[in-house]
Amino acid sequence: MLIRKIFYFLTFNLMIFPYFEDVLCVDYNLTADLRYRLKTDTSEDIEKDAFSSLSEMRSRIGINLFTENVSGHFILQDSRMLGDLDNSSGVTGSTAKTFFHQTYFIYKNKNQSFKFGRFELALGNQRIIAKNNWNNIGRSFEGILFKRENRFGERLLFYFPIVESIETEHDDRKDNILSGLYWKVNLSIFNEKSILEPYIINLQHQEDSLSYSMYGLRTGLNTKLISIESELTLQSGSSISSYLASFNLGYKPKNLEWFKNITIGTELISGDDSKTNKLEGFSKYFGARHKHHGYYDYKMHKKYFGHNHDGLMEFNLKGNFNLFEKNNLLIAIHNFNNYDNSIQYGNELDIVLKRSINKNLSSELGIIFYQPEIENKTLNFFYFMMTTTI
Repeated sequence: MLIRKIFYFLTFNLMIFPYFEDVLCVDYNLTADLRYRLKTDTSEDIEKDAFSSLSEMRSRIGINLFTENVSGHFILQDSRMLGDLDNSSGVTGSTAKTFFHQTYFIYKNKNQSFKFGRFELALGNQRIIAKNNWNNIGRSFEGILFKRENRFGERLLFYFPIVESIETEHDDRKDNILSGLYWKVNLSIFNEKSILEPYIINLQHQEDSLSYSMYGLRTGLNTKLISIESELTLQSGSSISSYLASFNLGYKPKNLEWFKNITIGTELISGDDSKTNKLEGFSKYFGARHKHHGYYDYKMHKKYFGHNHDGLMEFNLKGNFNLFEKNNLLIAIHNFNNYDNSIQYGNELDIVLKRSINKNLSSELGIIFYQPEIENKTLNFFYFMMTTTI
């Protein structure tokens, strides 16, 4: 079924769109992104002394249309675990779904643009809103994004309906809606890579007690030797009072091409206090987790979807090294505790080797060790990933 859909999609593009280009003066291109990942299974359903591995495949194929002021983008995605029952591999019939991961239009007028449809969005360092590219499906939002640029930077204004209440009751006040204003201010006093990013983001929830606003500020200061990245975000609602704080200090040695950088940092996520009537746990529902908190999905932390959790106090040390011409090695050490440091979760070591084979093909190998404080054993996670982009 998947092969048939891809065949129809390619046939339509290759046969129809050349005529569009001639008749309607529309430029177009085709894109493809295929990713295979083999990883160890870290679920709690594994029998003692047993080994379990999983294979994931994500396939994306797209077409982009361009005119002078308007462009259209359509990206079809199929995500599946190889051998899963939903795939019906080797038998007739299949329940696996192929869907449009992104389908959107952009209208540009001088220094401003409107994007509307279904698309990815990553803000800042993706602590608050992320694409979640590690996930085999990823994340797309549906709605409108307005962007305006000037010599100081750019301003983003977005409106995303998350849950439409039409299935329960027709009342916009009962919808889940994510909206916000995000500024990117260039700090040219340092260099072109330094930036200041204030933002206001609002989540309207079907339950009023779970609605909140976020007021945040992210900074990125860079010199030839030193980099500083920090972020502070407050969540405030009728029943919510929480915050997230981050600080990372980086150093790049002179005249050492193989030594990309080394950073030391901390990530703080407030936890809930059961003795109060407020929810003090910070919700990272739309934010990245593996990007900042390591690769191992330990059961006692890493989620933070809601507000009822113990929070996180994390310290990390990361080194990036350029090995030969097309290889990058990341070595990261994480120490995890709960928000008030009363519970020690554990320590994690990440070793990730990335290789750019050519301009269209790359590979990634990850070796992860996690030492929980409450278990007398080291937990392992391994993965190997191949990605081709055309």
